[in-house]
Parts: sequence; C-alpha cells; structure tokens
Amino acid sequence: MAVFVCTDHDSHYPVGCASVVIADTEEQAREMLDLQLREHCLMPHWMKPYTLQLISTGEARAIVLNDGDY
Repeated sequence: MAVFVCTDHDSHYPVGCASVVIADTEEQAREMLDLQLREHCLMPHWMKPYTLQLISTGEARAIVLNDGDY
C-alpha cells in the first residue's frame, strides 16, 4: 500500500484542504478521493484538477500538509 496526500482539491471554503489516501496505485487513490469528494458535495478531479503526492513510508518523518500560509 502507498500513502498519497492532496492539499489542492476542491473545498467548501477558501481556507485550504488536506486529504490522505491509502491505496495500491495512484489511479486507485484518485478514484477513492473522487468518491469521498463527491460524498462531501465537492468536485472530483475531472471537474477541478488536483495533485496527489506520494509519501514515502520508508523512514520516520513529519510532513506539514497545510500551514495556512497563502
């Protein structure tokens, strides 16, 4: 399994967003995130493109997904 994060998908308010997806492939991760976005009444990637970032799980580390700096 791989860990993907996204901080630029559609959101309800312009305050930033962050999602984590655990999937076998990026395609599967995108399908799963699109489903969750639609369940939250948000636009999937084909309506509003977003970026998935693969996070390596090979070492211990901390990653700030959204620090509020615009």
